[in-house]
Amino acid sequence: LQFLYFIEALLLEKMSIRRVVVLLGVLCLVQSLTVKVEPKTEECFREDVKSGSPMTMIFQVTAGGQLDIDAAVYDPRGQVVQSWNKATDGRHHWTAGMTGNYKICFSNTMARWTPKWVSFYITKTESSNSAKLEHLDPIEKTIVHLTQGLTDLQEEQRQLRAVEKLHRDTIEATNSRILYWSCFEACILVVMGLFQVYYLKRFLEVKSSI
Repeated sequence: LQFLYFIEALLLEKMSIRRVVVLLGVLCLVQSLTVKVEPKTEECFREDVKSGSPMTMIFQVTAGGQLDIDAAVYDPRGQVVQSWNKATDGRHHWTAGMTGNYKICFSNTMARWTPKWVSFYITKTESSNSAKLEHLDPIEKTIVHLTQGLTDLQEEQRQLRAVEKLHRDTIEATNSRILYWSCFEACILVVMGLFQVYYLKRFLEVKSSI
């Protein structure tokens, strides 16, 4: 809301084109996906990034097996920027050292039968304005700080949603197991009751015939 109030204030002040450029220059591009990684396979995604652009990648295994997966981020030269081994979740923030195609891979080669579902988010800040922060006026600095704060808040919300989905799926699976087990126990009790009635009836019939 504070961000919207500042935008309204800038519009009422007939803000200059320079401020509009600053505002657009700090906007972030966010991509979110949920992917199913089959056993013995690897899924990779590519993102074009300019040199000097801040990047953030967050992932969470939401379903499948032990909720673990191997993940890695590669720069345009194929070198590993960050890697995770049998991780349930992960988060990495870095600044692109070169312009090119960055690759994010999720590997489920350790699993034989179980697929994994992975939710991940990529946040990329497009800095179209080359002016440094100290060269901006107070309102423009406030815009930059608020935008960065909103971006961090959105990242936390996405991560919390992924964790909430994971917990909800676990609870629903547990409830399903309890329901099936309760039905099984009820069937066993019914069968045992019928068997006891049948056994007692046969026993009494034998006694009466004697």
